[in-house]
Amino acid sequence: MTRCCPTLSRQPAFDAPHVGEPLDVAFDAGVNLAFAAAAPTVPLKLTEHSRRMAQRIYRVAERVYCAVGYALANIIFVVGDDGIVVIDATEAVSAARRIYEDFCAIDPRHRALPVKAVVYTHNHTDHTGGVRAFADEAALASGRVEIIAHRSLMDAVINNANLVAPILGTRSAYSFGALLPSGAAGKVNAGIGPVLVAEPATFLAPTRVFDERLDIALAGVRFEFRYAPSEADDEIVMWLPDLGVLLSAEVVQGECLANVHTLRGTRYRDPVRWYRSLDMMRGFGATHLVPAHGRPVSGAAAVEDVLSVYRDAIQFIHDQAIRHMNHGLTPDELADAIPALPPHLAVHPWLGEYYGTVKHAVRQVYVGQLGWFDGDPASLDPLPRVERARRMVDMMGGAQAVHAAAVAALDGHDWRWAAELAALLVRIDTADMDARRVKARALRELGFRTENTNWRNWYLSAANELERAYDDLPFGGAAAFASTDVLRAQPLRNLFQGFGVRVDPARCAHTHLTLVFRIADRNETYALELRRGVLQVHEGEPARCDVRLALDAQTLYALLGDLATRLPAGLADGSVVLERGTREQLLAFFDGFERPTGRMPALAAR
Repeated sequence: MTRCCPTLSRQPAFDAPHVGEPLDVAFDAGVNLAFAAAAPTVPLKLTEHSRRMAQRIYRVAERVYCAVGYALANIIFVVGDDGIVVIDATEAVSAARRIYEDFCAIDPRHRALPVKAVVYTHNHTDHTGGVRAFADEAALASGRVEIIAHRSLMDAVINNANLVAPILGTRSAYSFGALLPSGAAGKVNAGIGPVLVAEPATFLAPTRVFDERLDIALAGVRFEFRYAPSEADDEIVMWLPDLGVLLSAEVVQGECLANVHTLRGTRYRDPVRWYRSLDMMRGFGATHLVPAHGRPVSGAAAVEDVLSVYRDAIQFIHDQAIRHMNHGLTPDELADAIPALPPHLAVHPWLGEYYGTVKHAVRQVYVGQLGWFDGDPASLDPLPRVERARRMVDMMGGAQAVHAAAVAALDGHDWRWAAELAALLVRIDTADMDARRVKARALRELGFRTENTNWRNWYLSAANELERAYDDLPFGGAAAFASTDVLRAQPLRNLFQGFGVRVDPARCAHTHLTLVFRIADRNETYALELRRGVLQVHEGEPARCDVRLALDAQTLYALLGDLATRLPAGLADGSVVLERGTREQLLAFFDGFERPTGRMPALAAR
């Protein structure tokens, strides 16, 4: 890898067309982690999009630098009088350290300045996971470094870590192509960045939080923090009034259409709040726009252009979805009625559907406003999906006839229909390898033809799943959302509440036991009452106590990955003390919980 540090002179735009004034390249790493070579299995526009992701650090304005192309998200450095402010930390410590080294190579004075603050623009791992490159517990405790975020950030972190981490881990792997090789037959780029760096994420809880606004000087630089709910409910942006710089976080999701709905899954992203946040940002009259993904934009007219078309695209999606919903259209019908942006928006270089798509966004609006029910009473209590598939296949002449029709669809390049037909056969019999291979081939052909990276990665990952490439793959998908750092950063009560979603009601239909945890070094007590399929968490010791354990917090955190199987070892070595009840009662309590499978859940082969 060739790394160089050119002179800080203004250079022309390169790699792909760029909106605004020419980019000022402060450091050119000489690489691009995205796959940027032309190939018959990659649409030309997607190849061109990869070429926007060259690994470089741009000097946006005096004091402000933006590192693009090192990971999924950017890192922004603001150089103050006596220190540096770091905005976002990417998803990986290794990427963050590489960025910092290259940033220091630009000017040796950078290394002499301490990091004064780290800002989380929102809770997503690609913005927080590399934080230990810049801070640790000692730095926070001494006040040398502070971490700034919105007050609601920890609520989002806790929800993701305790409730939906396993499925989010799997779906995120599919969305970002984490299981695919890079190249013409695999992942090309990640839409908003070149690649998601696969590495255990770190996390440190914020030390300073705010609600609507925070005006503060950091390292001698004036920052105006503003709450800007958009793609995340805890999103914040920063206005640097003395520099004319707007740090737009992920309110602007890089050089592509906003992901109003994300395939990996998340809570409702309200388009109205989103475009209103953009309107608030337009009011600053910024000369420079620095997003958390994609290249910066300079020039007041160019900044206004990007912000205005971005908000218009989001409002168009919302308003037209509502308009057609009011005429009775269902989510699928909305996707047919509103398949794309109007031409004047669709051609804008910051609105290509490489990440977000109109077809999925309008469905999100429907579900967010009306819920899952499409209005047809036949949808109220339909046949189970396997039974419905079986009856449909029988009506179509049986499995052999459907398989022949699917193969004919493949031969006719009718990939979508081939995938649908094969899906019926897989649903009836997940072990039918002939059907799985037909569906896999159809999905792979669809993947090679789409410009959207999320669609491509899902198509290709699902094809691999159908071909059993992931059958023996150890599953650690929850790690990014429930890392040790994330667990330690939250109250113990929240950790215990996460046990409730692991209860198997069939295994404990007649069980009523209360397990008390006495956390000796914290002088805290929590009780888990398992009551016939429901788990209630109590703070303090309740009147009913069947079993009580004494242990310290560090031991508890070590056991949390699989408490039921790790607890016996703790009892054996004395790190866990059984103060009340019997081992038989303890085993009966944990018998009511499902065990980790160690395997990814099936998504396409079911």
